[in-house]
Amino acid sequence: MPASQTNDLTETVIAEAARLQDFLTGFDAQTWKSNSTSEGWTVEDVVAHLAGSAGGWANNITRAVAGDAGPPKGQSFLPPGQRASHPSGPAARESRQRSGPQILADFIAGHERLRNVLGTLRDEDWDKPCFHRRGVRPVKDYLGIQLQELALHGWDIRWGLDRGAELWPGSLAVLVDLVPRWIDIAFAPDLDLPTPVRYRFDVPSPITIRKDVLVHRDTYKIETSNTEDADATFRCNTGNYILLMFGRLQVERGIADGRLSIEGSIERAKNFNTWFKGF
Repeated sequence: MPASQTNDLTETVIAEAARLQDFLTGFDAQTWKSNSTSEGWTVEDVVAHLAGSAGGWANNITRAVAGDAGPPKGQSFLPPGQRASHPSGPAARESRQRSGPQILADFIAGHERLRNVLGTLRDEDWDKPCFHRRGVRPVKDYLGIQLQELALHGWDIRWGLDRGAELWPGSLAVLVDLVPRWIDIAFAPDLDLPTPVRYRFDVPSPITIRKDVLVHRDTYKIETSNTEDADATFRCNTGNYILLMFGRLQVERGIADGRLSIEGSIERAKNFNTWFKGF
């Protein structure tokens, strides 16, 4: 990844964190304890998760630069196929012992530490192998992962308070590029249908997407949309496409809220959430 790209992506991550910090500042005790769209997690829980992940990733990157890509003490790689959130999940549960303003202070400190670590990296450091629970990956991948965490969990919080909440336009292009890797992690072949199902995504703006996802039993593939008939076509804007692909937007809710329109089989459309689940 060229230095200009890492710089731009770093600035996008910093801006997304600052937006969420500004949004959280001034919350009263009741708002901190309100539900997010992440099932079973309050606003406090989500912010504690983000605070823990930022600090943990800063430590992992520091170790990677020093040549250590192994698991830190108390952590391990996930077994193949296991679906789990970041190990800062326990921090979310511990948040119930801390007040919202204390958790916000942790969030600010964690992201300040991460920003400082990123600011010290040399060009050659971005490609160094770094620990991640789903497998060793280059340091540069953490930028996209962190943006994904901030953007989607930020939406989780906002949607719990405002059903019209949208993703920040400045993050959309990066999130679109992350979709293929994410759905490869999220794919759960729960339905054994006898024939393939073709989903089409017709996304006109602000970033145009014309893609098909072809699912058959325990496999799937992504193709550029062609002339073949689709079983279900999703029409939406780019932000709602991302929310659907990352498992945040349930098809029925998306239709009811006016975020999605469907051409073709509604039942097949609803099956998409069964195959590609968020977590």
